[in-house]
Amino acid sequence: MRLTAMSYNLMRVFEEISKTQQPELIHPSDKKYSEALEIRQQQAQKRDRFVNPLFFQARISRISSYTIRAVQNAIITGMSLQCFMSSLVARLVSRPQLIGEH
Repeated sequence: MRLTAMSYNLMRVFEEISKTQQPELIHPSDKKYSEALEIRQQQAQKRDRFVNPLFFQARISRISSYTIRAVQNAIITGMSLQCFMSSLVARLVSRPQLIGEH
């Protein structure tokens, strides 16, 4: 159990560090979530309703499958930590503008 918890926390650290190296970029799963949320917002506005504002706040994201595979490959190939982090940062995408942002 401890090994599982440590592995999970280590992967979360890798993912969060990669996000802080390029703060204007996000992971593809976060972009997908934002786009789906925008569609929900548009559908709600058509019905004169609204989406709960808490959905637009920062959320606890799951570890992306890409990060998990990247960690596995780095361990198998003996990749350096710097090269590994660079590969995670290279995977980030542009942040979409949400409806509520100005």
